[in-house]
Amino acid sequence: MSKTVATQTHKPAPRLGLLDALRITAALIVVLYHYTAWGHEHWGTKAAEYWPVLSEFTRYGQLGVQLFFLISGFVILMSQQGKNVIGFIGSRVGRLYPAYWLAVIAAAVISLRIWPTGNEGRSASDILPNLTMMQAGFGVTDMDGVYWTLWVELRFYILLAVLLAFGLVKNRHILWLAGIWPALGLYLHFTNLDSLQEWIAGEYAALFAAGMVLYLIYQNGHSALRWAMVAGNTAIAAYFTGIKGRKDADFLSGLDIPAWHFQLLAVLCVVLLAVCTLTLLKNVQGKWLAVAGSLTYPLYLIHQLWGWWLINQLHDVVNKYVLLAGLMVLMLFVAYLVARYVEQPFGLPLRNATINGLTMARSWAKKALAKPELAIPESKYQQSWHQIR
Repeated sequence: MSKTVATQTHKPAPRLGLLDALRITAALIVVLYHYTAWGHEHWGTKAAEYWPVLSEFTRYGQLGVQLFFLISGFVILMSQQGKNVIGFIGSRVGRLYPAYWLAVIAAAVISLRIWPTGNEGRSASDILPNLTMMQAGFGVTDMDGVYWTLWVELRFYILLAVLLAFGLVKNRHILWLAGIWPALGLYLHFTNLDSLQEWIAGEYAALFAAGMVLYLIYQNGHSALRWAMVAGNTAIAAYFTGIKGRKDADFLSGLDIPAWHFQLLAVLCVVLLAVCTLTLLKNVQGKWLAVAGSLTYPLYLIHQLWGWWLINQLHDVVNKYVLLAGLMVLMLFVAYLVARYVEQPFGLPLRNATINGLTMARSWAKKALAKPELAIPESKYQQSWHQIR
Protein backbone atom coordinates (compact mmCIF):
# COMPACT_ATOMS: atom_id res chain seq x y z
CA MET A 1 0.00 0.00 0.00
CA SER A 2 1.41 3.40 -0.95
CA LYS A 3 1.81 6.02 1.72
CA THR A 4 0.24 9.43 1.59
CA VAL A 5 2.88 12.12 1.65
CA ALA A 6 0.84 14.81 3.37
CA THR A 7 -1.30 12.91 5.83
CA GLN A 8 0.66 10.08 7.35
CA THR A 9 1.32 10.52 11.05
CA HIS A 10 4.80 10.08 12.41
CA LYS A 11 7.38 11.92 14.40
CA PRO A 12 9.03 14.79 12.52
CA ALA A 13 12.32 13.75 10.92
CA PRO A 14 15.45 15.15 12.57
CA ARG A 15 16.78 18.33 11.04
CA LEU A 16 19.24 17.67 8.25
CA GLY A 17 22.23 19.77 9.24
CA LEU A 18 24.05 19.59 5.92
CA LEU A 19 20.89 20.72 4.14
CA ASP A 20 21.24 23.99 6.06
CA ALA A 21 24.90 24.07 5.02
CA LEU A 22 23.92 23.67 1.37
CA ARG A 23 21.37 26.46 1.66
CA ILE A 24 23.74 29.03 3.11
CA THR A 25 26.43 27.96 0.64
CA ALA A 26 24.04 28.55 -2.24
CA ALA A 27 23.24 32.01 -0.89
CA LEU A 28 26.89 32.93 -0.42
CA ILE A 29 27.91 31.93 -3.94
CA VAL A 30 25.02 33.98 -5.34
CA VAL A 31 26.18 36.97 -3.29
CA LEU A 32 29.77 36.61 -4.51
CA TYR A 33 28.53 36.23 -8.07
CA HIS A 34 26.56 39.48 -7.83
CA TYR A 35 29.46 41.34 -6.24
CA THR A 36 32.41 40.08 -8.30
CA ALA A 37 31.21 38.59 -11.60
CA TRP A 38 27.86 40.13 -12.54
CA GLY A 39 28.09 42.71 -15.34
CA HIS A 40 27.74 45.87 -13.22
CA GLU A 41 30.42 48.58 -13.02
CA HIS A 42 30.02 49.65 -9.41
CA TRP A 43 33.70 48.93 -8.79
CA GLY A 44 34.52 51.59 -11.38
CA THR A 45 34.86 48.95 -14.11
CA LYS A 46 33.17 45.67 -14.91
CA ALA A 47 33.16 43.43 -11.86
CA ALA A 48 34.73 40.46 -13.65
CA GLU A 49 37.59 42.67 -14.86
CA TYR A 50 38.07 44.17 -11.41
CA TRP A 51 38.28 40.67 -9.93
CA PRO A 52 40.10 38.77 -12.72
CA VAL A 53 41.11 35.77 -10.59
CA LEU A 54 38.17 35.47 -8.20
CA SER A 55 35.63 35.91 -11.01
CA GLU A 56 37.03 32.80 -12.72
CA PHE A 57 35.21 30.94 -9.95
CA THR A 58 32.36 33.26 -8.95
CA ARG A 59 31.13 33.56 -12.55
CA TYR A 60 29.42 30.24 -11.90
CA GLY A 61 27.61 31.63 -8.87
CA GLN A 62 24.32 31.82 -10.69
CA LEU A 63 24.15 28.04 -10.06
CA GLY A 64 23.26 28.94 -6.49
CA VAL A 65 19.74 29.64 -7.73
CA GLN A 66 19.45 26.21 -9.34
CA LEU A 67 20.62 24.69 -6.06
CA PHE A 68 17.90 26.67 -4.25
CA PHE A 69 15.22 25.22 -6.53
CA LEU A 70 16.57 21.70 -6.11
CA ILE A 71 16.61 22.01 -2.32
CA SER A 72 13.10 23.50 -2.39
CA GLY A 73 11.76 20.40 -4.12
CA PHE A 74 13.11 18.33 -1.23
CA VAL A 75 12.27 20.65 1.66
CA ILE A 76 8.82 21.81 0.60
CA LEU A 77 7.65 18.25 0.06
CA MET A 78 8.96 17.51 3.56
CA SER A 79 7.12 20.55 4.92
CA GLN A 80 3.82 19.20 3.59
CA GLN A 81 3.90 16.42 6.16
CA GLY A 82 0.71 16.36 8.22
CA LYS A 83 -0.75 19.50 6.61
CA ASN A 84 -3.92 20.11 4.68
CA VAL A 85 -3.99 22.80 2.00
CA ILE A 86 -4.80 25.58 4.47
CA GLY A 87 -1.99 24.54 6.79
CA PHE A 88 0.42 24.41 3.87
CA ILE A 89 -0.56 27.87 2.62
CA GLY A 90 -0.30 29.27 6.14
CA SER A 91 3.16 27.81 6.65
CA ARG A 92 4.40 29.30 3.37
CA VAL A 93 2.94 32.74 4.10
CA GLY A 94 4.44 32.80 7.60
CA ARG A 95 7.78 31.67 6.26
CA LEU A 96 8.11 33.93 3.23
CA TYR A 97 6.43 37.25 3.80
CA PRO A 98 7.78 38.92 6.98
CA ALA A 99 11.38 39.16 5.72
CA TYR A 100 10.18 39.79 2.18
CA TRP A 101 8.00 42.77 3.10
CA LEU A 102 10.91 44.31 4.98
CA ALA A 103 13.17 43.68 1.99
CA VAL A 104 10.73 45.35 -0.41
CA ILE A 105 10.58 48.44 1.80
CA ALA A 106 14.37 48.49 2.07
CA ALA A 107 14.70 48.12 -1.70
CA ALA A 108 12.27 50.98 -2.23
CA VAL A 109 14.25 53.21 0.13
CA ILE A 110 17.56 52.52 -1.59
CA SER A 111 16.13 52.73 -5.12
CA LEU A 112 13.86 55.73 -4.79
CA ARG A 113 15.56 57.85 -2.12
CA ILE A 114 19.17 57.02 -1.37
CA TRP A 115 20.39 55.83 -4.78
CA PRO A 116 17.87 56.84 -7.48
CA THR A 117 20.55 56.64 -10.21
CA GLY A 118 20.67 52.89 -9.67
CA ASN A 119 16.96 52.16 -9.62
CA GLU A 120 16.74 50.95 -13.25
CA GLY A 121 13.34 52.51 -13.91
CA ARG A 122 11.61 51.47 -10.70
CA SER A 123 8.93 53.78 -9.33
CA ALA A 124 6.83 54.18 -6.21
CA SER A 125 3.87 52.61 -8.03
CA ASP A 126 5.81 49.33 -8.11
CA ILE A 127 5.92 48.99 -4.32
CA LEU A 128 2.38 47.75 -3.65
CA PRO A 129 2.39 45.07 -6.37
CA ASN A 130 5.80 43.93 -5.14
CA LEU A 131 4.40 43.33 -1.66
CA THR A 132 2.24 40.53 -3.13
CA MET A 133 5.34 38.64 -4.41
CA MET A 134 3.32 38.10 -7.60
CA GLN A 135 4.40 41.27 -9.40
CA ALA A 136 6.13 39.44 -12.22
CA GLY A 137 2.84 37.77 -13.10
CA PHE A 138 1.33 41.21 -13.60
CA GLY A 139 4.27 42.54 -15.61
CA VAL A 140 5.43 44.84 -12.78
CA THR A 141 9.15 45.43 -12.27
CA ASP A 142 10.76 43.75 -9.25
CA MET A 143 11.96 46.26 -6.66
CA ASP A 144 15.11 44.15 -6.48
CA GLY A 145 16.21 41.91 -9.32
CA VAL A 146 16.70 38.88 -7.07
CA TYR A 147 12.94 38.61 -6.55
CA TRP A 148 12.51 36.83 -9.90
CA THR A 149 13.31 33.52 -8.20
CA LEU A 150 10.50 34.00 -5.67
CA TRP A 151 7.93 34.07 -8.46
CA VAL A 152 9.33 30.77 -9.72
CA GLU A 153 9.12 29.30 -6.20
CA LEU A 154 5.62 30.63 -5.72
CA ARG A 155 4.35 28.79 -8.78
CA PHE A 156 5.80 25.58 -7.38
CA TYR A 157 4.00 26.19 -4.08
CA ILE A 158 0.73 26.88 -5.90
CA LEU A 159 1.08 23.62 -7.80
CA LEU A 160 1.60 21.65 -4.58
CA ALA A 161 -1.31 23.46 -2.93
CA VAL A 162 -3.56 22.39 -5.80
CA LEU A 163 -2.45 18.78 -5.36
CA LEU A 164 -3.19 19.00 -1.65
CA ALA A 165 -6.61 20.50 -2.31
CA PHE A 166 -7.53 17.54 -4.53
CA GLY A 167 -5.89 14.94 -2.30
CA LEU A 168 -3.26 14.05 -4.89
CA VAL A 169 -0.43 13.67 -2.43
CA LYS A 170 0.41 9.98 -2.43
CA ASN A 171 3.82 8.89 -3.61
CA ARG A 172 2.51 7.84 -7.00
CA HIS A 173 0.99 11.29 -7.51
CA ILE A 174 4.30 12.97 -6.71
CA LEU A 175 6.08 10.65 -9.16
CA TRP A 176 3.54 11.50 -11.85
CA LEU A 177 4.12 15.19 -11.19
CA ALA A 178 7.88 14.67 -11.31
CA GLY A 179 7.47 13.05 -14.71
CA ILE A 180 4.80 15.16 -16.38
CA TRP A 181 5.83 18.67 -15.32
CA PRO A 182 9.44 18.53 -16.60
CA ALA A 183 8.33 16.68 -19.76
CA LEU A 184 5.79 19.42 -20.43
CA GLY A 185 8.55 21.97 -19.91
CA LEU A 186 10.65 20.23 -22.58
CA TYR A 187 7.72 20.08 -24.98
CA LEU A 188 6.90 23.77 -24.58
CA HIS A 189 10.58 24.62 -25.05
CA PHE A 190 10.94 22.73 -28.31
CA THR A 191 7.61 24.01 -29.64
CA ASN A 192 8.56 27.61 -28.76
CA LEU A 193 5.46 28.14 -26.63
CA ASP A 194 7.41 30.54 -24.47
CA SER A 195 4.49 32.26 -22.77
CA LEU A 196 2.99 29.04 -21.47
CA GLN A 197 6.46 27.79 -20.59
CA GLU A 198 6.96 30.87 -18.44
CA TRP A 199 3.66 30.43 -16.64
CA ILE A 200 4.33 26.83 -15.64
CA ALA A 201 8.01 27.54 -14.78
CA GLY A 202 8.88 24.66 -17.09
CA GLU A 203 12.52 25.66 -17.39
CA TYR A 204 13.01 24.89 -13.69
CA ALA A 205 10.52 22.04 -13.27
CA ALA A 206 13.15 19.30 -13.40
CA LEU A 207 15.10 20.87 -10.52
CA PHE A 208 12.06 20.86 -8.25
CA ALA A 209 11.14 17.38 -9.47
CA ALA A 210 14.58 15.93 -8.79
CA GLY A 211 14.45 17.36 -5.27
CA MET A 212 10.98 15.90 -4.67
CA VAL A 213 11.99 12.42 -5.80
CA LEU A 214 15.12 12.54 -3.66
CA TYR A 215 12.81 13.29 -0.74
CA LEU A 216 10.69 10.25 -1.59
CA ILE A 217 13.87 8.17 -1.52
CA TYR A 218 14.84 9.74 1.81
CA GLN A 219 11.39 9.02 3.22
CA ASN A 220 10.57 5.62 1.73
CA GLY A 221 13.79 4.06 0.51
CA HIS A 222 15.51 3.30 -2.77
CA SER A 223 13.85 1.90 -5.87
CA ALA A 224 14.86 1.62 -9.52
CA LEU A 225 11.92 3.80 -10.57
CA ARG A 226 12.76 6.61 -8.17
CA TRP A 227 16.40 6.67 -9.17
CA ALA A 228 15.42 6.59 -12.84
CA MET A 229 13.24 9.63 -12.18
CA VAL A 230 16.14 11.39 -10.47
CA ALA A 231 18.44 10.61 -13.37
CA GLY A 232 15.94 11.75 -16.00
CA ASN A 233 15.17 14.99 -14.21
CA THR A 234 18.87 15.63 -13.63
CA ALA A 235 19.45 15.34 -17.38
CA ILE A 236 16.60 17.75 -18.15
CA ALA A 237 17.74 20.19 -15.45
CA ALA A 238 21.29 20.08 -16.81
CA TYR A 239 20.03 20.79 -20.33
CA PHE A 240 18.06 23.88 -19.29
CA THR A 241 20.79 25.04 -16.90
CA GLY A 242 23.33 24.93 -19.72
CA ILE A 243 21.14 27.09 -21.92
CA LYS A 244 20.36 29.63 -19.22
CA GLY A 245 23.88 29.65 -17.80
CA ARG A 246 25.56 30.43 -21.09
CA LYS A 247 22.93 33.00 -22.03
CA ASP A 248 23.09 34.81 -18.70
CA ALA A 249 26.89 34.76 -18.64
CA ASP A 250 26.92 36.50 -22.01
CA PHE A 251 24.01 38.89 -21.45
CA LEU A 252 24.59 39.81 -17.80
CA SER A 253 28.38 39.64 -17.55
CA GLY A 254 29.75 39.68 -21.08
CA LEU A 255 31.45 36.33 -20.50
CA ASP A 256 31.72 33.44 -22.95
CA ILE A 257 31.27 30.28 -20.89
CA PRO A 258 30.52 26.91 -22.52
CA ALA A 259 27.12 25.44 -21.70
CA TRP A 260 28.67 22.15 -20.58
CA HIS A 261 30.29 23.91 -17.62
CA PHE A 262 26.86 24.76 -16.23
CA GLN A 263 25.47 21.35 -17.14
CA LEU A 264 28.21 19.59 -15.20
CA LEU A 265 27.66 21.84 -12.20
CA ALA A 266 23.91 21.17 -12.31
CA VAL A 267 24.62 17.44 -12.06
CA LEU A 268 27.00 18.16 -9.17
CA CYS A 269 24.21 20.02 -7.35
CA VAL A 270 21.97 16.93 -7.51
CA VAL A 271 24.84 14.73 -6.32
CA LEU A 272 25.50 17.07 -3.40
CA LEU A 273 21.87 17.03 -2.30
CA ALA A 274 21.76 13.23 -2.54
CA VAL A 275 24.99 12.83 -0.54
CA CYS A 276 23.82 15.23 2.18
CA THR A 277 20.41 13.58 2.61
CA LEU A 278 20.75 9.91 1.65
CA THR A 279 24.07 8.87 3.15
CA LEU A 280 25.36 8.75 6.72
CA LEU A 281 26.08 12.46 6.36
CA LYS A 282 22.36 13.04 6.89
CA ASN A 283 23.05 12.46 10.59
CA VAL A 284 25.33 15.48 10.86
CA GLN A 285 23.77 17.89 13.35
CA GLY A 286 24.75 21.23 14.79
CA LYS A 287 22.95 24.24 16.18
CA TRP A 288 25.31 26.50 14.25
CA LEU A 289 24.21 24.81 11.02
CA ALA A 290 20.58 25.60 11.79
CA VAL A 291 21.50 29.22 12.55
CA ALA A 292 23.52 29.46 9.33
CA GLY A 293 20.62 28.01 7.36
CA SER A 294 18.24 30.55 8.88
CA LEU A 295 20.33 33.37 7.38
CA THR A 296 19.88 32.12 3.82
CA TYR A 297 16.59 33.76 2.90
CA PRO A 298 17.17 37.24 4.40
CA LEU A 299 20.73 37.27 3.03
CA TYR A 300 19.44 36.53 -0.45
CA LEU A 301 16.74 39.20 -0.20
CA ILE A 302 18.86 42.12 1.00
CA HIS A 303 22.36 41.68 -0.40
CA GLN A 304 22.13 42.97 -3.96
CA LEU A 305 21.02 46.61 -4.10
CA TRP A 306 22.45 47.66 -0.74
CA GLY A 307 25.69 45.82 -1.47
CA TRP A 308 26.04 47.44 -4.89
CA TRP A 309 25.41 50.87 -3.39
CA LEU A 310 28.10 50.38 -0.76
CA ILE A 311 30.54 49.16 -3.41
CA ASN A 312 29.71 52.18 -5.55
CA GLN A 313 30.28 54.56 -2.64
CA LEU A 314 33.38 52.99 -1.10
CA HIS A 315 35.45 51.26 -3.78
CA ASP A 316 37.61 54.37 -4.32
CA VAL A 317 38.50 54.78 -0.64
CA VAL A 318 38.61 51.23 0.78
CA ASN A 319 40.93 48.40 -0.20
CA LYS A 320 38.91 46.06 -2.42
CA TYR A 321 39.66 42.95 -0.36
CA VAL A 322 38.72 44.70 2.85
CA LEU A 323 35.57 46.09 1.27
CA LEU A 324 34.45 42.72 -0.12
CA ALA A 325 35.15 40.85 3.13
CA GLY A 326 33.54 43.57 5.22
CA LEU A 327 30.52 43.63 2.98
CA MET A 328 30.02 39.87 3.29
CA VAL A 329 30.25 40.09 7.08
CA LEU A 330 27.86 43.05 7.17
CA MET A 331 25.27 41.31 5.03
CA LEU A 332 25.43 38.17 7.15
CA PHE A 333 24.97 40.30 10.28
CA VAL A 334 21.97 42.11 8.80
CA ALA A 335 20.55 38.73 7.73
CA TYR A 336 20.90 37.53 11.32
CA LEU A 337 19.06 40.61 12.61
CA VAL A 338 16.23 40.02 10.14
CA ALA A 339 16.00 36.32 11.01
CA ARG A 340 16.08 37.01 14.75
CA TYR A 341 13.95 40.14 15.04
CA VAL A 342 11.61 39.94 12.06
CA GLU A 343 11.12 36.33 10.99
CA GLN A 344 11.04 34.74 14.43
CA PRO A 345 8.60 37.11 16.16
CA PHE A 346 6.30 37.71 13.17
CA GLY A 347 6.43 34.48 11.16
CA LEU A 348 4.37 32.27 13.48
CA PRO A 349 1.63 34.85 14.22
CA LEU A 350 1.27 35.54 10.49
CA ARG A 351 1.09 31.81 9.82
CA ASN A 352 -1.63 31.31 12.44
CA ALA A 353 -3.59 34.37 11.30
CA THR A 354 -3.51 33.08 7.72
CA ILE A 355 -4.69 29.62 8.75
CA ASN A 356 -7.47 31.01 10.94
CA GLY A 357 -8.57 33.44 8.25
CA LEU A 358 -8.67 30.77 5.53
CA THR A 359 -10.43 28.34 7.87
CA MET A 360 -13.15 30.90 8.64
CA ALA A 361 -13.45 31.82 4.96
CA ARG A 362 -13.95 28.16 4.06
CA SER A 363 -16.53 27.76 6.80
CA TRP A 364 -18.41 30.87 5.65
CA ALA A 365 -18.30 29.70 2.05
CA LYS A 366 -19.83 26.35 2.97
CA LYS A 367 -22.53 28.04 5.01
CA ALA A 368 -23.27 30.35 2.09
CA LEU A 369 -23.82 27.27 -0.03
CA ALA A 370 -26.49 26.21 2.45
CA LYS A 371 -24.47 23.25 3.68
CA PRO A 372 -23.90 24.13 7.31
CA GLU A 373 -23.25 20.50 8.17
CA LEU A 374 -20.00 20.77 6.21
CA ALA A 375 -18.75 23.78 8.13
CA ILE A 376 -15.36 23.12 9.63
CA PRO A 377 -14.59 24.57 13.04
CA GLU A 378 -11.52 26.68 13.43
CA SER A 379 -8.40 24.65 14.11
CA LYS A 380 -5.89 25.58 16.73
CA TYR A 381 -2.32 25.33 15.61
CA GLN A 382 0.30 25.24 18.31
CA GLN A 383 3.67 24.97 16.64
CA SER A 384 7.11 26.27 17.46
CA TRP A 385 8.94 28.57 15.10
CA HIS A 386 11.45 26.00 13.84
CA GLN A 387 8.64 23.72 12.62
CA ILE A 388 7.44 26.17 9.97
CA ARG A 389 10.87 26.84 8.48
